This record gives sequence, structure tokens and C-alpha cells, in this order.
Amino acid sequence: MGFCGEKSFTVWDQGDFSKCFEDSVVMTLPGAFLLIFGLKLLYDLETKKPDIFHFKQLIRDFKTWKKSIQLEVIVSILLVAWKVLFFVVDVSIYDEPYVKFYSTVTMAQWIVAFFLVYLELKKGQTRSWNIRVYWILSFLCAVIKLRTLSLGAFDSSYKLEVSFLEYFSFLIGFCLILILSITSVLFFDHSAGYSNLDENEEPLEKNANLFSRLTFWWINPILVKGYKKSLDIPDVPKLTEIDQAEILSLKFEKAWEEQLSRPKPSLPRALAAAFGPHFYVAAIFKLIQDGLMFVGPILLGKVITFVTTHNVPTYNGLIYVLFYFLSPVIQSLTLHQYFHRCFRVGMWLRSAVVTAVYKKALRTSLREGTTIGEIVNLMSVDAQKFMDLCPYLHMIWSALEQIAIALILLYLKLGPSVFAGLAIMLVMIPINLFISNLAKKRQTTSMKLKDKRTKAVNEVLNGIKVIKLYSWEQSFMNHVNAIRNSELGVMKTIKYIQGFSLLLWSMSPIFVSVSTFAVYILTGHVLTAAIAFPCLSLFNVMQFPINMLPNVVSSIIEASVSVQRLERFLLKKDLDPNVVERHISEAGVAIKLENASLEWEPGKTVLKNINLKVKEKELIAIVGHVGSGKSSLISTLVGDLDKTKGTVAVKGSIALVTQQAWIQNATLKNNILFSKELNEDKYQKVIEACCLLPDLKILPTGDQTEIGEKGINLSGGQKQRVSIARAVYNNADVYLFDDPLSAVDAHVGKSIFRDVLSNTTGMLRNKTRVLVTHAVHYLPYVDRIIMIKDGAIAEEGSYEFLLQNEGPFASLMKHDTQHQQSPTPASLTSSAELINDNEENKDTDQHTNDGGHSKTLEEEFEEQDLGESDKLIDVPRKIVLEGSGPEQEEQDDNTNNAILTTTRGDSEEEEEEEDDGEKELMEDIDIENDQTSLKPKSSDEKKSMFKKPLSLLKTINKTISKPVSLPPTQQKETPNKDGKIISVETRQEGKVSLKVYFSYFQAIGPFLATLIIGFYVFTQLFSILANWWLSNWTNSVDADGNDAKGRDSKYYLSIYVAFSFAAIGATLIRSFSMVFGSIKGSKLFHEKMFKAVIRSPMSFFDTTPIGRILNRFSKDQLTIDESIARTLGMFLNTFCQVFGSIIVIALVSPFIIIAMIPVAALFYFIQRYYLNSSRELTRLEGVSRSPIYAHFSETLAGVTTIRAFQEAFRFSSENEKLLDDNQKCYYINISANRWLALRLEFLGACIVTSAVLYTVLASHHIDPGTAGLVITYALAITSNMNWMVRMSCDLENSVVSIERIQEYCSLPSEAALTNDKKVQKGWPTQGQIVFKDLWLAYREGLDPVLRGISLTIAPKQKIGIVGRTGAGKSSLTQALFRLVEPLRGTIEIDGEDIRDLGLHTLRSRISIIPQDPVLFAGTIRSNLDPFNKYTDDQIWEALESAHLTKAIKELDGGLSAPVTENGENFSVGQRQLMCMGRALLKKAKIIVMDEATAAIDIETDALIQDTIRTAFNECTVLTIAHRINTIKDSDLVMVMDKGEVVEFENPNILQQNHSSIYYSLVKRSEDNEHDE
Repeated sequence: MGFCGEKSFTVWDQGDFSKCFEDSVVMTLPGAFLLIFGLKLLYDLETKKPDIFHFKQLIRDFKTWKKSIQLEVIVSILLVAWKVLFFVVDVSIYDEPYVKFYSTVTMAQWIVAFFLVYLELKKGQTRSWNIRVYWILSFLCAVIKLRTLSLGAFDSSYKLEVSFLEYFSFLIGFCLILILSITSVLFFDHSAGYSNLDENEEPLEKNANLFSRLTFWWINPILVKGYKKSLDIPDVPKLTEIDQAEILSLKFEKAWEEQLSRPKPSLPRALAAAFGPHFYVAAIFKLIQDGLMFVGPILLGKVITFVTTHNVPTYNGLIYVLFYFLSPVIQSLTLHQYFHRCFRVGMWLRSAVVTAVYKKALRTSLREGTTIGEIVNLMSVDAQKFMDLCPYLHMIWSALEQIAIALILLYLKLGPSVFAGLAIMLVMIPINLFISNLAKKRQTTSMKLKDKRTKAVNEVLNGIKVIKLYSWEQSFMNHVNAIRNSELGVMKTIKYIQGFSLLLWSMSPIFVSVSTFAVYILTGHVLTAAIAFPCLSLFNVMQFPINMLPNVVSSIIEASVSVQRLERFLLKKDLDPNVVERHISEAGVAIKLENASLEWEPGKTVLKNINLKVKEKELIAIVGHVGSGKSSLISTLVGDLDKTKGTVAVKGSIALVTQQAWIQNATLKNNILFSKELNEDKYQKVIEACCLLPDLKILPTGDQTEIGEKGINLSGGQKQRVSIARAVYNNADVYLFDDPLSAVDAHVGKSIFRDVLSNTTGMLRNKTRVLVTHAVHYLPYVDRIIMIKDGAIAEEGSYEFLLQNEGPFASLMKHDTQHQQSPTPASLTSSAELINDNEENKDTDQHTNDGGHSKTLEEEFEEQDLGESDKLIDVPRKIVLEGSGPEQEEQDDNTNNAILTTTRGDSEEEEEEEDDGEKELMEDIDIENDQTSLKPKSSDEKKSMFKKPLSLLKTINKTISKPVSLPPTQQKETPNKDGKIISVETRQEGKVSLKVYFSYFQAIGPFLATLIIGFYVFTQLFSILANWWLSNWTNSVDADGNDAKGRDSKYYLSIYVAFSFAAIGATLIRSFSMVFGSIKGSKLFHEKMFKAVIRSPMSFFDTTPIGRILNRFSKDQLTIDESIARTLGMFLNTFCQVFGSIIVIALVSPFIIIAMIPVAALFYFIQRYYLNSSRELTRLEGVSRSPIYAHFSETLAGVTTIRAFQEAFRFSSENEKLLDDNQKCYYINISANRWLALRLEFLGACIVTSAVLYTVLASHHIDPGTAGLVITYALAITSNMNWMVRMSCDLENSVVSIERIQEYCSLPSEAALTNDKKVQKGWPTQGQIVFKDLWLAYREGLDPVLRGISLTIAPKQKIGIVGRTGAGKSSLTQALFRLVEPLRGTIEIDGEDIRDLGLHTLRSRISIIPQDPVLFAGTIRSNLDPFNKYTDDQIWEALESAHLTKAIKELDGGLSAPVTENGENFSVGQRQLMCMGRALLKKAKIIVMDEATAAIDIETDALIQDTIRTAFNECTVLTIAHRINTIKDSDLVMVMDKGEVVEFENPNILQQNHSSIYYSLVKRSEDNEHDE
């Protein structure tokens, strides 16, 4: 017997495979594949891979395996068992050798397959491709075998006879193989066998199998978690790698670089090149879905024919029912794969655009006309438009395709009559194109106005303190509201245009159906149910693309405007990275400028013909008048200016310290490290050299304390010292200091100069240093001085050389000397600076001398510190009476109720010394257990204690170990236990309250809201009546066109037309009412929110990042402007359609309602199940969006520092991480939306199937017209119910924006701007100020920062206010302007209690020159006189007094000259002079000067002081002192400490009293002067 038995081996036998060939070759192919590839894998697994799990563990934990793995293992075991059985069956029936061979091989391959599955599980490996391909091959081969056996079993004429036992046994095996094949394809994932492996480490979608991806099953874990609790950011899985911003950014950059090489770069082409393939694949799914859309209308005609023809078998009708079920299910699967891909690409586009804008902002100059507001809009509004458009972009071709197919099918039904409808559609196209062009033109204007508004709001937020101090709230509210009204005007026009366009398109199906039916009837045809309802169904199919087309066109128009804006920004000229050369061939030269001319803007040269060489390790100083070009020279060296000619070169890396310190919202330590690796020894030396050790003691968590936005919880001096520390720690080659020492006191500045900058003892002595300064007492200790005048180097040389040269520098120094020789006693200290500083801008912390010094500046410091005769000991840095209010004035003697400490560490010699007078001081201070207890005293005793000899206070250094309390600026923003200062953004949890919905209807107006809802109902009512009339029409006419009641077709047609046009009229009214209402609501919400924000107390702005507030004014306001009205309209429309359909179906066939009840219950459950998660994801997306804007605003504020330190890449990476955190919430949300839609559409398919099933089973009892009406509405209810649920979810998600805006509309407010209290017109006429027992705390629960202040300031007195950080100087100012309300006590001005006055009444009648020189975008005039109260002559007079006339007249436009955002086109000194001009123009009787001349050179400062003495002669002036000459002419000096006034006397008298604190300050200033 041969291998094949009695027959020879052949492939074909009677036109088919021979059984021998089939069994021995075909059926063993999978075995051959597995033996070739599987045995090697089996060997590798057994020998090379360690066991992760043992057999007993696998058995024990079987329930924790992934379900697909459980199924695969069980089926594999069954398959082996089946093969053993089948082997016995085969051998018992056939005795040919090939049968035994085939059975043996297949049994062996099943065993190998099982062991492969088992070993992969045991080794913790993911399922290999080998085994998956094997299952598929086995299935394909088994299909061939099953065919052969089926023919043999059921076809008697077949060549082979097969027994039932053989057939049945193989069929069981085939089913097992089928299960394994499906599992390997649909349920395969890349994860390991256990369901909990890497669950939190990998994105959910990454390991999802095909079935899970098709049905979005992978989203279930998030929905389950969201259903049980409120989701938070950590609950949301991270994005897959292809969705991460870093990867997307690289793809886009590559495509954009290619576009830049072309003559006309195109952003859309770059986006298409980067992300197009994924988007194009989605078109395949859309094409399949479009085709399946027409199955319903085609089947409808078949079903009506079935109902009409009574002799057709019911089997045929059931086939239609099956197709009615399968068609929408497959359609739904393909549609949502299409949407998912498109939404994903939209998300990619947003990531690419946002990262591109961010990186561009780091590379370009913001002086080129691009504002921060515009860039924020590019990142929020424009990027959002790309994302919103992407899912519907395919509708351009898809809509035309659907319309074309519908028209073809209509033509087959109605013949040439359809051309009447087509003509109407063709007429609509040019009309809508014209309308679209109108909308596009206005859309560009709208976006510009959005930029302008966002910019204005951003400026208000940045300058809010100044706005409140000047009482300019109303002016800025009017300004922003004016821009907003213009924006709303354009928006209203756009919405009316879009509404009219939408109306035309929505009327199109009605016009088309009416005209088509009319022509069909008038040409002598009979309209039957079999024709009417399939055609009506096709008209309904056409309605969606017709309605979507204008929306897509509008979105494309909006996106095209965004494209132009983004292209314009991305094509802006980058700062030339080669403007500063990094190589200098000349040995020993670190900086080299040769004949260099530079400009900020084209055509406006600021530095001319600069020739400068700076040697390595050299220290040079740059001096000059305000606006001369000093800061521009520093900016030149970091590459911020454009070079028109010459050479600029810097060797090595750069560290920059800017004039206005830039601080990140991070811990103090991270601000200093600035991403550099921590070297603890170096770090400690840096913070010590920069005098930061005392600050670390007073901060709640030391250097781990979070610093608020813009360093809000640090004083100005602290911020600048952190900025210096950052530069020093950076270990660069070249250091650029842009006048940082102006923000600290003389002794602190000299300590920093000694320990950081000095050529002998400074940490940077071996580095190249460039120092811009106005403090001339540093100049003798530098290697060289560069004098800048009018943008050119006027002279350069050593200090002695320039003095002898009798040039501009000598003139400046002579002027300084004249001030030093002023005859008044207070002027003995001339230009030296006080040791006290302002609590918001300066710091008095001193630094321990810890190194050997040369006999220069450093040695003089040491002599000053150690010399007994010249010894001056610090006033205690903080003496805090522990208590929270006025009631705790008396405390127990044994209580440790006070903390006294000095921030200066004494040397050992000082600690060993002890004055005789110390005993006197120690009578008042008990020292016990290294703690100091201060006995309660009367106010006279307290004052007496403070006038003890100050040298005695040295003993305190030996006894105090506790840190001092927080200064007021830190108390004002007291961090929590973790050192956090910025509050976490709040978000609501759970269901959105009905109050939020009602608030929107209230904003629209109750009457208008009722009208809108009413006309949505009327629209649906008339539509139902039209369709009902059509059903009645077709039922009353027989096949020959005869009407039972004798009415002709025109009668029915006229009423059908009447109902249709009534629906059009209702649509018209509801559309334009919705536009009007939405604009009204948008206006109200924005006005309320802006008013609430601008009227909020300063504590709100101190703890809330600006980016978070801008998020409300940009993205959330955009949602109200554009999304909510559209979503609400679609929800109302579908809601009315669904309930209208239910009513129709219930009236016609109540039995279908029974089937709809469980379906409706599932609808509701699925919606709630989904909505809990979706709502929270939407909220999380909003919350996670704010850090993006906050980080971006922070980046723009410090862009120069970032570029100088070459940290742009790190900041870009941080932006990408923040973007990913935001995008992952969005991505999971849109995936959950697909999850919802798929399930709802499945339930919808069940409703349609029920309706068709009812029609088929009741075909003998139902009219054709009624059947057509029921199925038509069943088809409609499917899509409408799905759309309604989706719109309800989208509406609730959109309403979250109203919820967030409502939160800001309800912010706590300051007191009223005006009230009923009237004051005389010229009040205050005298300028008397009376403080009566004033206690002040910044917030409830914080310690008071002013404690029982009681004093009287007489009219016209000049008061100098001094005191260290935390003394309460600026707190006194805030109390006077009522930025903070007092706990107790009063302030009276000319007899009026200021608490009784409106804030505008108070603040507009007194004036302040603040320490922060804030200017706003606009003109010179608008910055000086926002209310237009003064004439040009008066403004010029004020500018003359402020010594700004020359600078302003040189500008194009004079008073109308533009001021850019934040006043960037003026130097800091010029901005301070501008603020001085405001006060001079106002001519108030009370003036507060809060360290207003810190950035002004000595000569200009002297002129300003002369102006103050003359212009403010008749005013009461309170001066918070920075330089001693600013209070030398004061009538009284107020010395403050720990919130109390400890000295208040004439400065001459205080100076004569050697025990006074004021005397100690003067003495210290004298010693500082001697250093020079």
C-alpha cells in the first residue's frame, strides 16, 4: 500500500484537491510553519528566558490573567484533547499511511502550540507573532478541510462520502480553531499575561487588541473609575508616544523647515506633510460609512413593497430586518474609527502649533509688533480652530459625494423631476459662497479684536496694583469694554451671516423635496408610499451634509484666518543667532565690539559705532544717564539686538542678571540651581555670598519654599539677590550685571560686591564681569569705566584717569560731590544708601565677612566691622510680639513671647567683647535656655528701650537661635505647610448645577429664551405635520392615482407646501433670536467677570497666576462666544425631533414603544455612566490648560534670561510636558465620546430593527404610508437620539466654561468705588493725616503687620519713612490707599475717616509714585492722563518737571507717541520718570513716594529732588527712603519696626541723639561713605 493508499499521490482529483494532497500537504502547512519557527522560539524561551511565574502560581492566579489569555489556554488544551479523539476516529476509519501522518503531525503541532502559549505566559512574555500567524494559517487550512467534509456529508453526488462522526468531530475542532483565530486577531494585545501588569505605566490604548480598538473597550477602566469617584490628573493615563508633543513637534519642524526652503512657505502644506497620512487613511472609513448610509433608504422601498405585496414569504421580510440591523452597526464602527482618527490628528495639529509658537517666541524679538495677548490667542484660539476643524474637513468631499449619490438614487425613483431640486441647490451654492466671503473678511477683523482684548486684559492683570493705586479701574473697564463691544459687533455680524447661510442650507431639503414632488405630480405621475418615503428618507440623508457644508465652510474660513495669523508669526524674522560671535582669535579678550551699530527695530539705531574690548577676568563698569543705552549694550551681548554693521563677539558662556529680577514660580532652590546639578558646597557658598542665608531662616520651608508668580512673596531685594545667586551658581565665562545692586541697600550691595564681584575676594574674580550701575561708590574698585552717552561710548578708562580727564564722567562725579557737601546735617551721608529697605523692593540682610581681604575696599570693610571705635551694631532684625491682634498687648513674663534676632553673624572677637552698658540692656531682656523673653512694657518704656545704646544689642547675637518672623510681604502670601504660595486651581465636582444653566438663560433674557425654545418646538411640529400629511396623502391615493375622497394631488401638495414653509418661518425666527441672545449673554458674562476681577482685592492677584485668569478670558470666553449657542441649538433641535418622533411612533404603532422603553433606559444609563467621567475630564482639561498659559507668560517675562543662559530647550520641554498633561485629558475625553456614540448607535440600530420587525410581522394590518412613516421616523430617531445624547454631553461639558466664569464673577470685592458719602470738591484741602490706633493684617488669621499706629502728620509736612524689611513701611501705604482694610483703628485725612469714603473718591484725591514703574500700551498721553482731564500744555509742564521733555519730543508723535506693551520701548529709568510725571500732573495734596528713584542716575535724581522740593512744596509728602538725600529735607523722620512707629521726630534732633535708631542709620551710612 502506497502513502496515499490504493491511489497514487496527485494534487487534483475530479476538479478538486485530492484527499491525500489535502491532508498530507495543505493541512500540514501550519504544522510545518510552527515546527520551523515555533521550535526555535520554544528552545529560546526554555533556555534563555528566566521564569517569572511558576506553575503553581499560574494555577493559583488564573483568575487574574487577561481574559483573552484565559480563553486561549483553555481552548488550546481542548484542541489537544480533541485531536487525540480525532486521531482515534481517523485511524479507525482510514488505514492509509497519509492519514496517520496527517494525524500525527497535527497532534504534534497542537502540543507545540500549547507549550508555546504556556511558556510565554510562564516567562512573562507578550504573545509572539509566530503563534498568532499559526492560528490564522490553521483557520484558513481548516476552512478548506471543512468545505470538503461538508460536501462529503451533505452532497450525495460528491466524490467522497463522509460519516457524521467524522464531520461532527472535525466541526468541533474547527470551532476551537475559529475561537483561537479570532482571539489572536481581535483580542490580541501586547501586554503580558496578567491583567494588572504595567497597568499604570503604559497608555491604555497601546496594548489594546483589535476588538478593543474597534469598540473603544480600552477606555472602560477610566469610565469605571470616573463613575465611582471624581477623576484627577493622576487617574488619566499618559499619552502614547505618537501623541506626545515632543514627537509631534519634531515632525512638524522637519516639514516646516522644508517649506521655508520654498519661495512661499505654506503652513497647511507643512501640517499635511507631517500628519497627512493618518488623516488620509480616515477617508477610507468615511467612504465605507457614506456608502452604508444609503442602505436604509433603499431597504425602505423594499419593505414598503413587501407590505404592499401580501403574497411574499415572511422570510424575505426577516432578511430585510437583518440587513437593517447589520448596516447601521457596521456603519457606526467605521464612522467612529473615522472620527477617532480625525480628532487625533486635530489634537496633533494643536500640539504642533502650540509648540511651534512657543519655540518661535523664544527665538524672536517681541519688539517686532507682536504682543503677548496676540501670542496667547495664537496658542489658544487659533490652535483650537485647527483642532475643531480637523474632524469635519473630510466633509468637503464627503458632503458632495453624499448629495451626488442621493440625487442619483432620487433620479432612479423620480426621473427628471429631481432636476428641479438640483436647480435649487445649484442656485444656493453661489449665494452661500458670497455669504462665506463676507464672513471671512469680518473673521479677520474679529481675530484682531480678540488679540487686542486679550492684550488689554493681560496688561490690566500685570499692572493691577498701579491701576488700583491710581484709581484707574473705571478707565480700564471702559477701555476693555469698548474693545469687547467692537468685537461683539463684528461677531454679531458674522453670526447673522452664518445664521442666514445656515438657514438657506437648512431650507434646501424642504425646497428640494417640495419642488421635486411638485414637478413629479404636475408631470402626471402618481406619488405612492413606495416612492414618497424612500425619497423622503433620501432627502433626510441629504439634510445632514447640506447642513454641515456651510458649517465646514465657515470653519475653513475661520481656520484660514488663523493660518494667515500663524504663518505671519512663524515667518517673523528670528533673532540672528550669529549676531554675537562665539570665537575671538585675539588672546586674552573675552568681549570684543568693533565699529558695532545696533538697533531694536529697523531704522532706529540705539547704539552707534561701539568699539570696546574687555579682557578676560576684567571687571568693568558701565555708567550713563537714564536712556543713554546702558541696558541696550548688555542686551547686545546676549544677542537681543539686530546688528547693522560691525562685529560683536563674546568668548564662552554668558550669565545675565537683569535690571528687573526675573523669578520663576518654583522653589527658591530651583530658582538658583536653574536646572544645574546640585553641588552642595558650592550652593552654600553662593547663597552666603549673595546674603541669602538670613532669608532661608525666615522662609517657612527654607530654600524649598515655593516662590509665587513674579516672586510675589519675596521683597525686591530678595528677588534681585536670588537672581544674582542664579548667575553665580551657573559658573559661566562672562557675567553681565544690569544694575542689580540698585535694588539692595548700600551695605548689602557692598557685601555682594565684595563677595561676588570684587577682583580680590569675589567668587567671580577669575571671570569676566560687566556691571551697569548708578552707584558711583563702586567705581573706584573696578578695572575700567565705560561712560555711555546718547548711544555711544563717550569715554572710557580707569577711575583716576576719567576724573583727571575733565569729561562727562568727571562732571557727573562733581555733581555727586556737590550733593555730598550739602550743609544740612542730614546730608552728611550724601549719596550713600540706607541700610533699611522697602519691604517689597529692598532688603537689609547683611553678610558675614569670612575671608582674608586685601587692603582696599575689603580691608576697610573688615576694619569697620572689627574696629572698636567705629563699631556699629545692627538694630535687631526682628522683634515680634507673638499675638494675632490688639487684644494680646499683655503677656505673661514667663512666656517666651518675643523673638529677637539679627541677620548678621558676629565674629568671634565681637562675641567675646562686652560693653558695660550691656547690663543695662539685660535688665530688660531675660536670657534663659538660649531664648529671649521680652517683658511687656508700656509704650514709653518700649520707646525708651529702643533708644538704648545700639552697641549693646550685639549681645542678642549670642542668645538667639530662632529664625525671625515673616516680613509683611511674605505674610501677605503666607505659604502652606509645604511652602506653597500659589493656590491650586479649584474645580467643581459632580453634576453641573441647574443654576449654571439658568444663569445662561438669565443672561440671554427670560423672554427671549422662552421665545427661542418655543420656536424650536414649532419648527418640529410643522415638520411632523408635513410628513403626516404626506403619509395621509399616499394612503388615500391608489396605484392609478385615484383619491378615495375625490381630491386631486394639488390639494395635498398645497397643504404639504404650507406646512413646510411654516417650518421654514419658525426656523428663521429661532435662528436670529439665538444669535441675538447669544451675543447678549456673551457680553454680560465678560463684563461681569472683568468687573469682578478688576475689583478683586490684591490678595487674589498675589495667589493666582495670570495665566489662570487669562485662561478664563480666552478659552472659556471663546466657548461662550462660539460653542454654547451652537451646541444648545443642536441639542434643542434634536430633543424636539426625538420627542416628536416618539409621539408619532406612539400614535401610529404603540407596540414599538414597548421595545423602546428598555432601550431608552439603557440610553439614560450609558449617558450617565459616560457623563460622570466626561464632565470631570472636561474640567481637568480646563484646569490643566491654565499652567500652559502661566508657563508661557513666565517664559515671555524672562525670555532674555532664558536665551542668555541657553535654557530654551529645557523650557520648551517643560512646555511640551504641560501640553501633554492637557492633551491626555482631551484625548481620553474624545475617546470616551466615541465610546458613547458607538453604544448609543447600537441601541439606535435596535430601535430601527424593532420598527422594521413590527412592520414585517404586521404587514397584513398596516398601510404602506403608515409603514413608511414609522420606519422613516425610526431611522430619524436613531441618529437624532444619538445626536441628542451627544449634544447633551457636549452642552454639559461646554457649560463647564460658564461654571468657571461664574466662579470669577463671584469673587470677593473691595469696597465700593463710590458711595453716598460726599466730600468737598477740593478735598483734601490741607493734607493732614491722622492715624488712630491702626492695626492691619493682610488676611484673616495672619499676624498684624501694623500694630497700634497713632500719630498726626500736619499739613504740608514732609515725612521720611525708614525701616528694615518687615517694618511696615509699605503696609502703611497700603492702609492709606485701602488696598488692605484695617483690623481696627482709623485713618483720617482732613477730618474725614477714609473708611467712609468710596475707594475712587479716596485714591483719586491722593497720589503715589510707586516703586514699580508700570506703563501700559497706548500713547504717552494715555499713560499720563487716561481720563483726558488735562490739556497738552499741562502735560508738557509735568514732563518738563520730570525732566522727560527732551526724550518725548525726540519721539515721533510727541504726546501721541506709542508706548509698547509694558513700556518696553522705554528704559526702566524713563518709566520711573513717567510715573513721576503722573504725580506732578495730578497735583494732589498728599503724595506718597515709594522708593521711586531706584533706577535713576545720581544727576537726574538730584534734579528730581529739586523738583519735588518746589513742585510739592504745598503738599504733604510721605517718602519711603532709599537714599539718604531723599529724606534729608524732611520735617520729620518716621522710623518703623515690627509694625510700630519707634521714632517720629525731626531728623536733626534724632541725629543728635546718639542712642536713636536714626542716628545708627546715619552712622552706618557715614561708614559706607568712608569706604569710597
